[in-house]
Amino acid sequence: MKPASRIPMNYISLDLETTGFSAQHDRITEIGAVKVRDGKIVDRFTQLVNPGRRVSARITELTGISNEMLEDQPVIDDILGDFIHWTENDRLVGHNIKFDLSFLIANAERVFSDSTRFAVRPIDTMHIDRLLFPSERHRLVDLIQRYGIGDVEEHRALSDATQTYQCLEWQRRYIGARSADISMRTCV
Repeated sequence: MKPASRIPMNYISLDLETTGFSAQHDRITEIGAVKVRDGKIVDRFTQLVNPGRRVSARITELTGISNEMLEDQPVIDDILGDFIHWTENDRLVGHNIKFDLSFLIANAERVFSDSTRFAVRPIDTMHIDRLLFPSERHRLVDLIQRYGIGDVEEHRALSDATQTYQCLEWQRRYIGARSADISMRTCV
């Protein structure tokens, strides 16, 4: 079995936008995800989320998500169940996925009193990049530029989830071409 084949062909590539960096104190403002089957995108999930609080000018500048955009959107309690159902318990892929998972877990515990909904082992494209290119920078924008995927990171959930999917597929090809031994157990 080639090491690249250890990367699953079916998964969900995910990204969140939030009001800040603390899963305990800040809130989700956008969920974006792509469902991948046999290495190809087959479905998309995108939803703005009313965080129940004001978004700072700094976050609006970074993401382009304004308070006006969010005021008529559903709250996370109303859409988290739909998102969980949509994921079909697939493996989740993200860039610095621990950040996104911390928000999903905190909200699942609050809404459902259950964080096991996100217990499937995640895959982190940032961690894989650190293993492949230890002396390089590992932000999403660094990967998409180094891999020839794009020039900019939009800091919008669906776009970033799509670029993360493209990064993982690039990593799959790179690992396969070099028969690199990257264990998916170490990619969280």
